[in-house]
Amino acid sequence: MPKTNSLKRFVRRVMPLEFRQTAAQTRREIKDWSSGIVFPRLRGGDQWPSRVEITQPVMPSPLIENKLSNVRRGASLIDMSQMEPDGCWSFWSQVGRPSARNGFVSGRNLVNGRLVTQIGGGLCQLSSLIYHLALQSGLDIVERHAHSIDIYREEDRFTPLGSDATVVWGFKDLRLHNPHPFPVSIGCMLHEMRLTGQIRSAEALPKHVIDFVADDVSLGRVGVKTIINGAEQWQTYYERRPD
Repeated sequence: MPKTNSLKRFVRRVMPLEFRQTAAQTRREIKDWSSGIVFPRLRGGDQWPSRVEITQPVMPSPLIENKLSNVRRGASLIDMSQMEPDGCWSFWSQVGRPSARNGFVSGRNLVNGRLVTQIGGGLCQLSSLIYHLALQSGLDIVERHAHSIDIYREEDRFTPLGSDATVVWGFKDLRLHNPHPFPVSIGCMLHEMRLTGQIRSAEALPKHVIDFVADDVSLGRVGVKTIINGAEQWQTYYERRPD
């Protein structure tokens, strides 16, 4: 195990991030193919009447115009993406690589506990919104990664701690499964400084009650329980932002 960790650290030092991401994404695609996992790029459902909806503010921050540009581009690629019954959905399968060629610009990302500038920065607000919507509408969470650090103070928080889903192309995805006996569609819209997401269907969607309950578990560390319809499902841990 120590040799394996040393090799990983060495590869991180000598191999540029974009090469490591390409290699990781290729491994993911091969694994999906060998397992028979597919993510159809279906579109539709914008007129379906049953909807679960969440709207969030996009808070002012450094590089805010770039974040808005990235969120707007990501939302346009995801809007009206559809899941058939028993179908699966992947954030990166819909959005594609966050590159300049794909219409993305530099923004802020949280990497290894530090805020850095990367192409596509800010997309995590979009993936987190979809994760929260998936919980409310009864979709299955196949893959979700939380941030390691809670970077917000309460007065700056635009969504509950515990409702986040970070995405890193090649390494971390948000993946969902539709257990309902009818198709669902994801809607995403950015209007000025407000981001709206919807799960849409022609049939009546369930609306699950989601609570995120935070407790300090040790000095500088907090645990957040995700509670669905009164039943605890899992717990996520974060390091507190240093004052």
